Amino acid sequence: MPYFTPEVNDLNIDIDDFYFEMSSKEKQKMYEMLGKDGYASEVLINVPEWEFSNIISKIDSNRLLLTVEEDELLKKIASRF
Repeated sequence: MPYFTPEVNDLNIDIDDFYFEMSSKEKQKMYEMLGKDGYASEVLINVPEWEFSNIISKIDSNRLLLTVEEDELLKKIASRF
């Protein structure tokens, strides 16, 4: 879980920085809490599925930045299916 130094009076934390520092278990707990507060439905998607979709989306939107080795690795993974 991210930690914060108490000396800071005005703390501005980017949501992405906070989120990507959390473990999968912490993300699951956060998702459940958001569901209880009415911000997310527990039926829609589970955290591991959402994380996987997020990873695939990032790869897709940045595919032209992949190295030859990374491209080959993705092709190898895809060929298993």
